[in-house]
Amino acid sequence: MWAPGCFGQTFKNNMKFQAKRISKVDPDKIIYKKYGERYLTYRKLWSSISREHVPDFPPHIDFELFDKCNQSCVMCARNEKLHPNIEYSINTKTRFPIDLFKKIIDEGKTKNLYSVNFGAFAEPFVNPECLNMVRYAHDQGIVDSRLITNGLLLGKNSSEIFMSGLTQLFISVDALTEKTYEKIRGKGFQHVVQNTIHFLEERSKRKTQLPIVRVSFVEMEMNKNEKDDFIKFWADKADFIDIQTFQNENEKIGENLKQNKKFDCDSPFGRISVLSDGSVIPCCNFYGRTLKIGNAFHQTIEDIWKSEKMSDVRKKLISGTNTTCETCQRA
Repeated sequence: MWAPGCFGQTFKNNMKFQAKRISKVDPDKIIYKKYGERYLTYRKLWSSISREHVPDFPPHIDFELFDKCNQSCVMCARNEKLHPNIEYSINTKTRFPIDLFKKIIDEGKTKNLYSVNFGAFAEPFVNPECLNMVRYAHDQGIVDSRLITNGLLLGKNSSEIFMSGLTQLFISVDALTEKTYEKIRGKGFQHVVQNTIHFLEERSKRKTQLPIVRVSFVEMEMNKNEKDDFIKFWADKADFIDIQTFQNENEKIGENLKQNKKFDCDSPFGRISVLSDGSVIPCCNFYGRTLKIGNAFHQTIEDIWKSEKMSDVRKKLISGTNTTCETCQRA
């Protein structure tokens, strides 16, 4: 089994990236070694979730820590020049406040919240409170946390990461050469590679297996010739590698929908995402920003989770009648 995430294996992937995982470790065994029965309880709960069995509280929450990124990648909706048809507000530079984060974690402490993601939708290290949030979450009983980063700010935060309790560190790389990296993500290739290698070396010196380290490669026309060598380079370094296939989000908007394809997204039945302005959406996809189901500043997570708006999203997913999900799922 695998903990939830936008590229997780327990629920079918509803993102524009379909992932293939190459792993040399068993994350469940490593995290269980630290958290024991509480982690097992979480995994059993997660495995029990289905469209017929929705828990009373989401066991996993994704957090957008800052509504802006320090890169402008070609495959990301935040690159407004390449994705001009976006139908939602984005890049507002809104920072997720730590007080709101603590409020949500405190509520979840007694309601079976076990897992959090600090890398939803943008670079989390841009928010200076990021690792304070990680530490607070684990102090309050969270057993699985993942932080998805582009690695540019990894070096200056490495020592604090080890002290925070973070269980999974996901680093997006997408290239094997500086030239290709600049086409996809911009400047900083050598910095990211060295930051990642140094972090793994430091983890080895500390004689710990946590956080588990993933590197990822979003395969597209401009980098597909580097995929095999990318895997070879990182195979003896990272704990696992994700190879993700990219579909152009801009091309999806307005094209003919394949009506014979069934919805396979189960995210709203086991997770939610909280954006930097407090808005709550039912999945970890940018499309979900048009399906806001509440606001954590003014409502409890439990009330939002059990709301009519959230129920309506689930019902329409089951019936295949949600037009926003239709664009994400069928295009």
